[in-house]
Amino acid sequence: MLSGFHFCCSLLTFIVYGLVSQVHELQSAPLNVTGPSRPVTVAMGEDVVLPCRFSPEQSVQDTEVVWFREHFSPFVHRYKGGQDQYGEQMLQYQGRTELLKDGFAKGSVDLKIFRVQLSDRGNYTCFVHHDLEYDEAVVELKVTASGSAPLIALERYQDGGIRVACRSAGWYPQPQVPWQDASGQHLPSPPENFTQDQSGLFTAESSMILTSGANQKFSCLVRHAVHSQEQGSAFYISDPFFRNAHPWMTALGVVLVAVISLLIIAVYLFKIKGKHEKKIAMQEAALRDRNAEIEKQAEELAWRRYAVPIEEVKVVLDPDTAHCDLVLSDDCKSVKREDTRQDVPDIPERFKIWRCVLGREGFTSGRYYWEVETVDGGGWTVGVCREDVKRKGDIEIKPEEGIWAVGLWAGHFQALTSPNHTLLPEIQTPKRIRVSLDYEEGRVAFFSVDKEIPIFTFPLASFEGIRVHPWVWLGPGTWLKMWP
Repeated sequence: MLSGFHFCCSLLTFIVYGLVSQVHELQSAPLNVTGPSRPVTVAMGEDVVLPCRFSPEQSVQDTEVVWFREHFSPFVHRYKGGQDQYGEQMLQYQGRTELLKDGFAKGSVDLKIFRVQLSDRGNYTCFVHHDLEYDEAVVELKVTASGSAPLIALERYQDGGIRVACRSAGWYPQPQVPWQDASGQHLPSPPENFTQDQSGLFTAESSMILTSGANQKFSCLVRHAVHSQEQGSAFYISDPFFRNAHPWMTALGVVLVAVISLLIIAVYLFKIKGKHEKKIAMQEAALRDRNAEIEKQAEELAWRRYAVPIEEVKVVLDPDTAHCDLVLSDDCKSVKREDTRQDVPDIPERFKIWRCVLGREGFTSGRYYWEVETVDGGGWTVGVCREDVKRKGDIEIKPEEGIWAVGLWAGHFQALTSPNHTLLPEIQTPKRIRVSLDYEEGRVAFFSVDKEIPIFTFPLASFEGIRVHPWVWLGPGTWLKMWP
């Protein structure tokens, strides 16, 4: 009986010792921090969650969590002493991060980043510290961006065909630019050209030469390199546009007609002289008509190059920006300079010295055009300006001040370039003028609606993400009307 009692006591002591040892091992288990095995991918402008887990679970009050980039400080987000710390947070993340504390009890310290920017891409370190132990894991964030629908432009005649360009902006990473025919078959890949703006977004451009044949219908696609999202534009060119693609054939035809005409004249000159003189006159008139048709087609092609593939907007003038001497119509579609001060408040948006007014709608992307009719009066200028243009005091109308305009200035039709204005003596002052804006490309161009010809195109500019508005200035007694 005694030996059995000693055996039971020894067995109980061994079991208790084993349980105590296991508890001690659990309490002293090393801190382990893990992240996802693959990069986290998000589209620019959306929110993203960077996952991070630690084990064993610890007290929230005694745990420090730091998310950082290349250096520990300044940090992306820091949690310590039971609350978030923002004292040394990186400037670009202020107001854009949140540590998801609901997962603390399960060992989760995920970080949420709002409105992801392209500059947010790269590696993030999740650092967890408890008592004297710490561990960390690296999470890679990839940011993508899908750009605008491609712009297709007819550039010029080349190598017996028409050179067509496809452009699209706002992509990351570098996209693919395939071309397709009407049946959806891929065309031989032409050379591609890529440029990056200051924010790192890519602009893609690809050109190819189309030759005469059946009616030409094709598409230019800009495809994201990471996922299957794509933007596309289709375009159709009929055979009459290819008539000028072979100038040597036209010249040869003219020469052959002339030679045949001379032979006919030599044979029949002495028989029916009067009839042949009339026939020669008719042939010369036909040649003149043919040349006039060729010139008209060339002008039409130049006009369509810019006028076809952009969106027309209905401009409504903003009365809050109008100078007190300007009177707007009830529908805000026309404006007249009265030189009689209107009883309007002098708010920050209103022009004070120069008789200017802006369009109510502004643009930060896309391609648009609108038309302005000069109904009556003397001097005037029309164009676009940046939203941050100076409203009070003296204004210099030039691109460096954020204004791109042409108009009847000091009695001459001219473009208000810098440092000197560009006179346009060969252009008849139009009664209706078209303003064309390509925000991504930074192109501001003007056209005569009366003659359907280009007037002037400013050198490419960068609007730096600032909103751009339609803009007009009126001289004494002038009345302008927005179309349509």
